[in-house]
Amino acid sequence: MLTDLESAMNCLVDVYHKYSLVKGNYHSIYRDDLKKLLQTECPKFLEKKDADTWFKELDVNEDDALNFREFLSLVIKVGLAAHEDIHK
Repeated sequence: MLTDLESAMNCLVDVYHKYSLVKGNYHSIYRDDLKKLLQTECPKFLEKKDADTWFKELDVNEDDALNFREFLSLVIKVGLAAHEDIHK
């Protein structure tokens, strides 16, 4: 049986692949697919930044796609904001 944290990690990978596999690439989420991910999975955070702003900020290697490491940067930023919101 998986722990809560192990299940959460698997869920993050599953969400990443849900959007990366739209175009058949396990390793890349493209700009339009990031927009769909943000609209579906965390619309609250589109209130602060639009999808293009998020994409430019996250695509650190500027290859016009988000790899899993870059996606994890989004997870960290959203996680930190969610943690702050819980304590308000």
